[in-house]
Amino acid sequence: MATLQIIEAVVDRLKRQIQTLAVENFPDKPSEYRLNHPNGALLVSYAGSHFGEIEGVGTVVQRQTITLSITVVMRLPNGSEGAVDVLDKVRAALIGFKPPDCHRKMWALNERFLDESAGIWQYALDMNTESILIEVVEDEPGALLTNLTMQDEYGRNEIRKMSDGTIIKEEFSL
Repeated sequence: MATLQIIEAVVDRLKRQIQTLAVENFPDKPSEYRLNHPNGALLVSYAGSHFGEIEGVGTVVQRQTITLSITVVMRLPNGSEGAVDVLDKVRAALIGFKPPDCHRKMWALNERFLDESAGIWQYALDMNTESILIEVVEDEPGALLTNLTMQDEYGRNEIRKMSDGTIIKEEFSL
């Protein structure tokens, strides 16, 4: 699972669903961000993850709850196309959306007022989705299986791998 792919899928979804606003990844330098779009912008960022208990036996398997934050940056707080109206539209676009590599659809976690400065209003909507985190298993050195014997009521089968790589199969009737 790649977190960046999930973020990009959410950005793409918002671009398709809400075409009247700029939709971008959250800026690297938020203090230098300037709203250039005449209506407003949606900024998508990774807010973090929570990990569940280990579910696998012998292999690490965990549930990963991923939180994305969508910052709504608007010139108006209320009215049609104001920040509150846009929050409703963002929720409608993302609730029930299933990003790649996730096994649960997105759901709303919380939303809050962030700031107003020079007539620019900012709210944040946090959304969750869930994926499964599985360890990358590396080959472990150890003894390799070279001889396999299978037996049932009809006979016995043996499969052997020789040191030169050849495989010998033998069947014995009972």
